[in-house]
Amino acid sequence: MLSTLMVPTEMLIIPWYLMSAELGWTDSYWGLLFPGLMTGFGVFLMKQFLESIPDDLLHAARVDGMGELGIFFKVAVPQVWPAISALFIFSFLSNWNAFLWPLIVAQSQEVFTLPVGLAYFASGEFESRWELIMAGATITAIPLILVFLLLQRHIIKGIVLTGMK
Repeated sequence: MLSTLMVPTEMLIIPWYLMSAELGWTDSYWGLLFPGLMTGFGVFLMKQFLESIPDDLLHAARVDGMGELGIFFKVAVPQVWPAISALFIFSFLSNWNAFLWPLIVAQSQEVFTLPVGLAYFASGEFESRWELIMAGATITAIPLILVFLLLQRHIIKGIVLTGMK
């Protein structure tokens, strides 16, 4: 799983494009989303946090008659909520800032992501309106700041709880 983190994204562009073309996802939101839905980093992060849940806590829930799904949603998920928040922020940031993949898979302006749209915005053949591009870049940063502000307490809690059993 960790070896997938060593493969550069640029090497995956052709297989991703062939797969999205075969599924009919080019120039669609599904085509933009599918490479970032599941990553090796996310699987590793969640595995590590789930392993930190004490076995006694899970065993006590089983003794109380709770089923496996109930144990997962009522015992495990609340314990790993800081990791889920951190993973959400990391995934959101990487997908929000993605440029190369959306540039390749999105062919119409309706599907462009903000970084791709910003690259085309106010850029002419012979000149660029830098003041408009910088204003657009500032506006594209606002959702990132809002997501961080909404979830920062969960991240801080995750940092505080790291290494505790």
